[in-house]
Amino acid sequence: MEAVVPICSSSRGSGMSKVAKSSTRRKWLQSMATLALCVAMPAAQAQAQPTAPLKIGVLGSFTGGAADINKGELDGLKLKLKQIGYQIGDRQVELIVEDDGGDPGAGVTKMQKLVERDKVDMVVGPFLGHVVAATQEYVGKSGIPQLAMVGQIPENAKHPNSFVPGWNAVQLGRQMGQYAVNKLGYKTAVVISSKFAYGERVSEGFIDGFQKAGGKIEREVYVPLGTADWGPFITGAPKADSVFAATLGADAIKLVKARHEYGQRDRLPLIGVISTVDGMLLPAMGSAAYGAVAVTHYLPELDIPENRQFIEDFKKEYGKTPIGYYEALGYTIGQIIESAVTSSAGKTDPASLVAGLNKVDLKTPQGNFRFDPQTRFPYMDYYFVKVVDKAGKPNFEIIDVNRDVKPENN
Repeated sequence: MEAVVPICSSSRGSGMSKVAKSSTRRKWLQSMATLALCVAMPAAQAQAQPTAPLKIGVLGSFTGGAADINKGELDGLKLKLKQIGYQIGDRQVELIVEDDGGDPGAGVTKMQKLVERDKVDMVVGPFLGHVVAATQEYVGKSGIPQLAMVGQIPENAKHPNSFVPGWNAVQLGRQMGQYAVNKLGYKTAVVISSKFAYGERVSEGFIDGFQKAGGKIEREVYVPLGTADWGPFITGAPKADSVFAATLGADAIKLVKARHEYGQRDRLPLIGVISTVDGMLLPAMGSAAYGAVAVTHYLPELDIPENRQFIEDFKKEYGKTPIGYYEALGYTIGQIIESAVTSSAGKTDPASLVAGLNKVDLKTPQGNFRFDPQTRFPYMDYYFVKVVDKAGKPNFEIIDVNRDVKPENN
């Protein structure tokens, strides 16, 4: 149907009656009102159009040995987003989740899919260090803002748009190396870790810290991911004051249980990073984990208001208490995203989001959180914990803490 636009005309001449003039004026006013309405309608309709959603890609290893712990981190993220109604400002948040299966090639392919086909505004992940490393070149070229999951090696945050909300993996190992000599009194150590980027670089940090503090490394062994039997690596270890391990998931359970089953628990006291004896894994490890000492940035037992509230909310949502750091970190990532988008006034182009990420300053379940602008890793409190028997179950006891540690660039 054609739109009919009234044509306005004016009549002159003294011969027109007052009634005619009045009628003409009334028609003119009606025409102007109709015209104004027609002009206003498109603008009103444009304003009524819904704002495009904020698309967040999540790329993780949801199958394979790290599946359960990766899901825990996603649960924490979803909890935070649910609390804000999956909305930040006027932007509805849409999660697009992809699984790389722990494969670097699949990680690159899925990253490209999220950025190019799904047009996400930001990517959370990948999870495993070697998959993050494989995607770094593409992340740098695409400019997509990235929040890698858990701790990573320094090279996995080498681009201005690459951020790691967890720890610097090398620095985490270095902290444990220094502590083992200076506080635990160990002079010798054997390294038995998983053979992938995270395990190797954490061990590199441990060796550096241990040796600089005066300790001696007797042997290094790196075990392929997914190895069924860790026993030979344990029994073949030379005599030492301790064994350091950097592994995670199913491999961590195999390592800890093999050390116990082969009668090596007392001969080789276990020290490591928290992924090796993560709280989520302790029920499967049982008493085999007793006595292990690890370094972490978070424990569910942290007695701060933000963590108490998180624990309560998580339990209400999922019917269980979070027993590891992955859930809390996922929740923190949700806080980071909300803060970055809010501080950028809702602008979600890469430059605005990166600027927003650099401004993040939060109170989170793991404590105060802010990124170091040079490294794009956060300042952290590092807790040293021991696995002990609490009511017949393995749990953590905090034995020491290093506060507000600046992230290193190596």
